This record gives sequence, C-alpha cells and structure tokens, in this order.
Amino acid sequence: MDSMLSKKLYGFRQIAQEKLQHILYSIPLEKDLVIEPALIKPLEHIVGASWLKKKGIDKIYKFDPKNAPPKRKQFLYLLTSDLLVFKNALDQINSYQSQTSTSLLVAEADKGNKQYHVVVFPLVLASFEQLLEEEGLYGSVELYSFQWDFIVFDQGLLSLELPNVFPDVFVRQDCSLLGSIAQSLRIFQMVMGRPNLVFSLGGNAEKIVQMMQTIEGDRKEKSGETKENPDFSVMLIVDRDRDYPSCLLTPVVYAGLLLEIHKFNSGSLTVDTTGNKIQSGKLAFLQNDSGTKSKQQTTHLTMNGTHDLIYQENRYRHFSEVIGLLSSQAKALGLEGKIYSKDMKLSEMKDYVTNKLPKVAAQKKELFKHLLLCETIVEEIGANFEKLQLIEESILTNTNRKQILTYIDEQLAADAHKYNTLRLICLYHVTVGLTSEDITKLMTAYLNAFGYPLLTVFHNLFQAKLFPDTTNLTKTKILSQISIPILKSPFQIEANKLKLLPTDPLQSSESGASSSGQTGGGTGKKQCPSYVFNGNYIPLIAQLSQIILSGNSFEDLFNRLGHLERLKLGGGKSFAPKTLRELSITSAKGDINQLLPLKTKTIFVFVVGGLSYAEIAACQLVEKLTGGKIVLASDSIQSGCDIIESIVGC
Repeated sequence: MDSMLSKKLYGFRQIAQEKLQHILYSIPLEKDLVIEPALIKPLEHIVGASWLKKKGIDKIYKFDPKNAPPKRKQFLYLLTSDLLVFKNALDQINSYQSQTSTSLLVAEADKGNKQYHVVVFPLVLASFEQLLEEEGLYGSVELYSFQWDFIVFDQGLLSLELPNVFPDVFVRQDCSLLGSIAQSLRIFQMVMGRPNLVFSLGGNAEKIVQMMQTIEGDRKEKSGETKENPDFSVMLIVDRDRDYPSCLLTPVVYAGLLLEIHKFNSGSLTVDTTGNKIQSGKLAFLQNDSGTKSKQQTTHLTMNGTHDLIYQENRYRHFSEVIGLLSSQAKALGLEGKIYSKDMKLSEMKDYVTNKLPKVAAQKKELFKHLLLCETIVEEIGANFEKLQLIEESILTNTNRKQILTYIDEQLAADAHKYNTLRLICLYHVTVGLTSEDITKLMTAYLNAFGYPLLTVFHNLFQAKLFPDTTNLTKTKILSQISIPILKSPFQIEANKLKLLPTDPLQSSESGASSSGQTGGGTGKKQCPSYVFNGNYIPLIAQLSQIILSGNSFEDLFNRLGHLERLKLGGGKSFAPKTLRELSITSAKGDINQLLPLKTKTIFVFVVGGLSYAEIAACQLVEKLTGGKIVLASDSIQSGCDIIESIVGC
C-alpha cells in the first residue's frame, strides 16, 4: 500500500488524541482515571499511560462495580454507552457522595469544580441524562462523549471498535450506534476526501449514508475541506446480514482459524494454554482438562504484519501450507547455528554471538509461538475439519439434505458446541431453508443439550434473519411441502447471479489477472477469492469490489449488479443515491460513465456488523488480481462464533 496513504490512515490516531486531550484539558487539576476493562485494549492504540500522565491523569484504575477505588481526588470515568455499566458507576459515585461532608460538596460547587466526570464511548445517550437526574447527581457529574474513530490494526485494515453493534442493530433493532458510524465515516471523508462513487447495500447502510448527508448539510463546507482528487475513488458500505455465509462458513486461512480458537481483542489475540473458545463452548463433560497439562501464562499475539514477520507472511495463506512452511523455517533455524560455527575465526564468532545469535533466538521464539498455535488448530479442529468442509459445501449447493441434518444431529448428540453447532444450523437456514420438522427437531436437540433457558435464543436469531419464525410453524410447514430440494434456493439464485459459487476455483477470476498472481501470502496457483473457503464460496464484498474495480462503464455495472434491489449508488454532490435501475433512466448515467473505468483504483469498504478474516484475505487477493487498493473497515473484527455468541448473550 502507498506509504502516503498509510500515513494518512494512521492520522486518525492523532485526531483521537486531540479529541481526548480537549476533554482532559477542560477538567482542571489532577484526576484519577477509572476505565472500563473493555476499553483498555483499544485505548492503547490511541494513547499510552505516559501520555495520560502528561495530560493530568494521576492514577489509573480498572472499573469494577464491586470494588470501588479509593477516593483521593477528582474521578474521570471512561465507560461504554451501556446503561447498566453507567448505573453501576453512578452507584459508586453515590457511595462517595455519602462519605463526603455536605459542606465540602457545597464549597466545591461554589468553586465550579465538579468532582466526577464521565466520558462515554462512543456517545452519551438520552437515557444517561435521565438516569443522572433520577439518581440525584445531575449537578455533580459532568458527561462527555468521546469517539476515537478508526484504529489501524494492520495494513489496509481499520476498525471502529464499537461494542455490540451487531446485537444492537441486527437483533434488538436499535439504531443508536449508526449515528456514531456515520460521524466516523464523515470524518474519514474530511481526511481522505469525498469518494466520487458511494455504494450502499442494506437498510442500515442506507441509513448511514443518509446520516452522512445530513451531517454534511448541517455543517457548511469550509474552503479546502474537500479535495478534488480524493484518496479513494469508491466507498462501499454493506450490511452484515447481506452476506451471512462469509462469517458462518469455516475459513481455511491462518488468520481466520486463529480467531476460531482464541479470543480476539482490538488487534491482539489472547493465547491461553489452559483453554480456548472451542473448549469453553462445549458441554462441561466434553471439555478436556487442559489446565493440568500446562501452567504457562497467557500470551498475546499482535495480528499486525509490521510487528510479526511470520504472521505477515502466513496470515492469508491456506492453513495446509502454513504448517509445512513453518516446519521448514524451524529446520533452517536449527541448522543455521551449526553452519555459522564451522570454520569461524575468533573475530567472526564474536560478531556472530553479539549480533546474529540474539536475532536467531528471537526468531526461534516467535516461530515456536506460531507452531504452538498451529498445533492447537490441528488438535481442536483438524479431526473433524474435512467432514465439516464437505457438509458446508453440501449446504451451499443444496445437496445431500439428509446427510447435512444427520451430521448436525450427531454433533448435538455427541459433540455439541454452544455456538458453532448453532452457527451451522443458521448457515443451513440462510442458504437452504428449514422445514417445520427440521425446526422442531433441531430446536429440541439443542435445548436438550444446553438447557431450555436458551429458548429465547431462537427468537433473537429470527430477529437477525438467521432462523425461521418459530411462532408460525404451520405456515412454514405448508411452504416446505411445496418446495423441492433439487430446486435452487433463493440464496443460490442470488449467489449464482453474482457468481459467488465458483464452478472451478482454480481458474483465474473475472478480473483477467495474469497467471503469475498469487493469493495473499502465497496459495499456490489458486486465482479465485473462494480459496478462503476451500474453493466453495466467494465473499460478497470481495466480489463487489472486483466488479467495481474492473468496471468499464455504467452499463457494465448495471449488467452485473442491476438485479440487486437494495444496492444504491450516489455520487457525492452530483446525484442522490438511487438503485442502478433507477439511475439507468436518468442523466446521472452519463456522470458515472465519465468516472469509469476508475482512474485511481482505490476502494474503501465498510461492513456494518463485523468483518471476518476470510473476507479480509479474499479482498487482499482481489487487490492483487485487479492491481487496485482496497482498505477494509468495520465496527469490529469477528469470527462466526463471536457473532453467534453475541446473539446468545442478548
């Protein structure tokens, strides 16, 4: 990626620092910071402890509702916009107030110094103001909104790190956080320039574009705020529910499998040798007692290529290649010491021990960490991996329905996983559709395994369009009786129109790339983004990006994307967002033709509701095949297991 573009993307860190500094400087005197644990990791990407000390922060405490820190001076709370968390903080403040004499409180009020300040990420909700008044703390606590906007995790990968966007927006139908996303995308346009073409796919994506236009209309454009030559020619905003398979399917790329096993927090992987996501999701009697095997402490892997060269080389490779390559590197490092020790002069040996040996030792340490990660992947997923891949392929192609249901039933009976088994059921519903008999059988088996208190989970899945409506099984039964399994499902019809189900993943993609192109990190001769799912499926955003980057005219886009009724295209100030079919009968068609093919092949993609590493790897390949630049962003980076877990936890 162009170094100048990378520097601009890292500039969002400086903007966040300026916003936080403005809040800290507005509070006189020293203060102690009480921070919610969920915000610690993302905040570390913005500022460090030394920076906070320079801005008037004395001591830093983790927020714990049950254990309040000692009251020494002013308190500054940094919390997420969770009403329950805010209520717990106000309870602590009330307890401090009761311990402080009334005369002291009056004296501080006369000076205009409030002892308690609460910074809410990403915004203060109206319910917060109301609760503050109900608790009798309206004049004692000052509220601030703070949002750090985009955090750079890796080359061409950004995240807003907004908590709970998927369950709030797609399950609870609460759109409060969409305004924060719109604000951040508006700032993105101010820094990088307004793209000439803005695509949106999905109801929430449309709302975000409308909000961006409203913000832009309310704030008069300052001279020089927009650029004639934006850094990105295209912006594409897509809802998560427009492409569930890309997060429900099991990825085969190294980075994707790491998230299947270990917890991911703001660009850092938590590697715990005593347990992982696979083990914790199983029933208690199915879990291995790994705690007795190792007493090694929890370690962290920064999933950033600039910090870890081994990760950079292998992050988007097919996992089957990674093990062999790491083994070869381990053998090479083992032999290197022997090679250098032979026939060395004393001065050469001294130089080797001083300069080369520490580097080799550091390389061995990093390599050992990745070999352990690979070993864990093989142990937890390897035994069932090939069969699972065949089942997922059958689900995508709507074949062997009996075999699919038998497999799911066997998993629920013998090796049930609280999230991944449910994830497979959801994939089946999204791509094929469940009959009333299927619904009853699968729900009963799942609830028998994990308990009937989870009955509400299926309603939450229905809200997110991941499961049928269980309140009207009669209608579902009638519809299922007239459907024939050999016919294509609505998902397949749509996927075939977009060519998301490749017939030959070894052939070059439609971008017309040369045979010398390689996948991200190297994946043999594969030339199709479907390699991230073992050749079974191309992520939607990868296919859309490829079509847009290689589009030669409006007619070209219309022929390939015109059937997408929810895909809208706007041209900044030139024309309002409309579907491609609507644009085809307007004068805007000529404006679009002037912009295509793209003079600068740069596209910014934002996914509302979470982004998977399989999608990131697929887009990285599209970037190489088209010769373009794709920057990906979302409110969070998640695996399919994480998304299902967020629904279960609603």
